[in-house]
Amino acid sequence: MKKTTNKSVILAMAAVLSMSALSACGSKAVAAESKTEKAVETTAESEASKETETSGSSDDKLKPFPEDSSEAASDEVYIDMKPVSKWGYIESVDEANKKINFNSNEFTVDDKGNYSETTSEIVLNVADSTPILDGTTLAPVAMSDIDTAAPVYVWVAQAMTMSMPPQTAAQVIIVNVPEDASAPMYVIAQKVENTDGGIIITDQDGVKWRADGDTEVMPYLTRNIVTLDDIKEGTRLVLNQDSAVTTSGTEKAGDADAYAAKILVFAD
Repeated sequence: MKKTTNKSVILAMAAVLSMSALSACGSKAVAAESKTEKAVETTAESEASKETETSGSSDDKLKPFPEDSSEAASDEVYIDMKPVSKWGYIESVDEANKKINFNSNEFTVDDKGNYSETTSEIVLNVADSTPILDGTTLAPVAMSDIDTAAPVYVWVAQAMTMSMPPQTAAQVIIVNVPEDASAPMYVIAQKVENTDGGIIITDQDGVKWRADGDTEVMPYLTRNIVTLDDIKEGTRLVLNQDSAVTTSGTEKAGDADAYAAKILVFAD
């Protein structure tokens, strides 16, 4: 921007000198110079305005959706971005504005190996199409029926606003998760391999899930019959582990990292 402004100043000075040479009237020269200085100031202000529009204020630097959290904008983030998982507890639910104040538990380990836990507040923007699922049955749950005392697992877009607290688009929300149970996991199948009697699904984090004939496969919000054959690369799923066979190396998991006792399939 400095180079552009200096060039404008040089041109302005040349214009003043030229006008001074053509006219012997000092007052006209002064008036022309004053007019040119205003033009230079206008140019500088215009450049500053462009820079401000590019950088934006701290609240406007990153907004994957507008402040009104329209469904269309949230759905765009919902489809295009890899999900980020978080867990914690819900502070409050604003049904009218489709917002959830979520307290996310964050874990950190310093360079000395000391473990610490902190809580950060995040505002979840919920679209009409955002799945809110029960942590045990995987059945849809209304915002009014969320148990705020129970742990909550959420998957959100990578992008968040720079506001305080930050806001982001919720992709999947798992509520009413029992304290002593493993939470269902939202995954996007990156690879699906056929094995004897079932399949192995590799998710976006590289975790391998085995499913077989004993796995309960359910559709989301439809009555269509779905099977393991409907799971392809890119299919979005919620996987619920069997609490008896969750660890790697069990008979059910086999060579995979975990066994999926129940799978909810989203129709894309």
